Amino acid sequence: MLSQLPQSTISTRPGIAVGSHSPQFYGAHDEERRSIPSDTNPGSIIDHSNNDGHGKRHPHPRNVGTRPECTSALADAQTQNSLVSSNTQASHTLSDVFSRLECELNQFQSSIHTPKSRAAALATVDQDLDTAKRLMLSMLTRRNQLAPISILPAEILARIFHFVAFSEEPYLLGCVLRVTHVCRWWRQIALDDSALWAHFSPYPRDKDWIAEQLSRARNAPLVIDLDGSMGKDPISLFTPHISHARELYVHDLSSFLPEIVQEISIQKAPVLECLVLGTSGDVVNPVGHLFLKGPLPKLRILRLSQIVFPWSLFPRGQLIQLKVTLFDDVPTMTSNDSQHDDLNQLIDLLIDCPSLEVLTLEKCLPAMLSESSAGQTIHLPRLSRLCLGGSSSRVTKLLKMFKLPSFTTLYLDCMSEGTEIHNDCHILPILSEHFNNLKARCFKIGMDDMDQVTAVVASTSLPTLPIPCTDLIQADSDAELHLLFRYVEFNDSVDILRRACDMLSLSSIEFLSITFPGPDEVINWSEIFQHCTEVTTVQLSERGTIGLLQALTPPKLANTTTRGKGGKKKRGDKSGGARAQASSDTDNDEPAPVQVPIFPKLTSLLLEMLDFSNTVPGSGVLYNLVMAAVKRRKANRTPLTTLYIDDCVIRKEQAEALEKLVPDFRWDERRDDDVERDYEDYSD
Repeated sequence: MLSQLPQSTISTRPGIAVGSHSPQFYGAHDEERRSIPSDTNPGSIIDHSNNDGHGKRHPHPRNVGTRPECTSALADAQTQNSLVSSNTQASHTLSDVFSRLECELNQFQSSIHTPKSRAAALATVDQDLDTAKRLMLSMLTRRNQLAPISILPAEILARIFHFVAFSEEPYLLGCVLRVTHVCRWWRQIALDDSALWAHFSPYPRDKDWIAEQLSRARNAPLVIDLDGSMGKDPISLFTPHISHARELYVHDLSSFLPEIVQEISIQKAPVLECLVLGTSGDVVNPVGHLFLKGPLPKLRILRLSQIVFPWSLFPRGQLIQLKVTLFDDVPTMTSNDSQHDDLNQLIDLLIDCPSLEVLTLEKCLPAMLSESSAGQTIHLPRLSRLCLGGSSSRVTKLLKMFKLPSFTTLYLDCMSEGTEIHNDCHILPILSEHFNNLKARCFKIGMDDMDQVTAVVASTSLPTLPIPCTDLIQADSDAELHLLFRYVEFNDSVDILRRACDMLSLSSIEFLSITFPGPDEVINWSEIFQHCTEVTTVQLSERGTIGLLQALTPPKLANTTTRGKGGKKKRGDKSGGARAQASSDTDNDEPAPVQVPIFPKLTSLLLEMLDFSNTVPGSGVLYNLVMAAVKRRKANRTPLTTLYIDDCVIRKEQAEALEKLVPDFRWDERRDDDVERDYEDYSD
């Protein structure tokens, strides 16, 4: 029988057990898969999850060998002895084994007559089956040793596993589990690497699996992400391990049971580097300070959302990122006992954190400022990003106190306080001083009357294609300046836009975006941007930008060759043929006014939220103006190569006529009735 085969025929890889078939949960016990040869790809490892002879092929990474460490490992492996022992010949070949098995089965069938003999025969067959399985596993293990990827050292394979698990956010535990299902060698490498199991998300929430993953992570620095909806029992499994947590995220803190909050807060966290606390409901006060009572010597990142507690309790000195965000601005306090509204404590905190690289304070700026702190300077030499949000006076007051490096980018969200005195523009001189050497290539300004927002964005980077529709509120991640004013009166917004254009050097801009819903005669855009000769792309949105569109249209070239009625110069006529040079766009004989077009390098025009049937003085309707701009720039050898029309009211035949003249023409094909229906839905 198979049980009588020599043990040399079922040898296994040293140190790896064979033949475990216990139940599994998320791969908690035995996630290994059996591997068999592949006729189509002999160098691949094949999964067998159910021992049925059919499995998934796992091709080897094609770019592994390009890494220097992999190349070295492969070269070293070629000089070593073969991984498979020369004693691979079994004393009985498989054909002999199956022949003997068939012969003995025939004997069983002829000799089994009683229940007792049948039971004995069944036990013998089960024993042979177990021996055959162990023999098969031994052969599969040996075959996997011959696969090219098995030459790689365990350290290289573990590194590859990390690339798979951490290549995207959030951490993909499922990818790690699949790695352990390929073969027992890969499984052992993954289980030996505790860092692969050290990331915990709110899912899955099964207690058994959380306990198993914690045991695999051992003492590795943990990344723990908790949610109040997880329940008390799963969360309680993490509290003993907070002592070696590197990152701790606690979401929706208000939904946690008080005893859970207390249990977490009393834990020591000597290696904690990142702490994130937040809630989606009302402001939590004063729960947040419970997490900060103990020493946090390695804390580098602190982010709080809807959590309020005194500035004096914040850890300091070693912070590189500090973010405190509230949904609503902190009201002006009348009591001197309000420690969170004490600007002196905030200033002391910032002065004691000179290593800050990112600072965000949104709607949490204190209003109280004593005479002793009025002249203080907050020097943050490493700060690369500063985000301030709140009332215009508070943002301006705090910004004045900063001494920032020239590379600091600013995101400022100012809310008008509705006073009779227009204080919103007071921040502009401060910005002008900070950005006096900025050579912006991208400049966006505009108003959003729906959200009551006025925005100014300046960046040294150009937007990537395809250029999205205008969004004044959404921050450009790489913009050096993103300035927002909320709830400002229309006339004040116009004043802000004019002054903002004067505060920055615009001579080097290449991309210009303007959104203006008001009348087009309110701001003379062509006067503001007439010196911007490097502009190649213009994005215009809403009716208030038609004035700039007119400035983009060159005057019609004079026809000096035609000799028709009125074309000959009469004796005594000293007009110099002025009538012959008159624009044919008008019905009178008056000479066309001298017009110098702006943006000589313009090649791309992006139009949004415009009605091509609107009347434009001197041009008929907007469609005629756009068509004239396209034709005349082409005649002047400065043609438009790109024309985008989005969310505009335009007829199909008009769009098709423009498409014939512009190489890169894009239209969202929204018709008049589509846009009107959208307006009706919004009005309802």
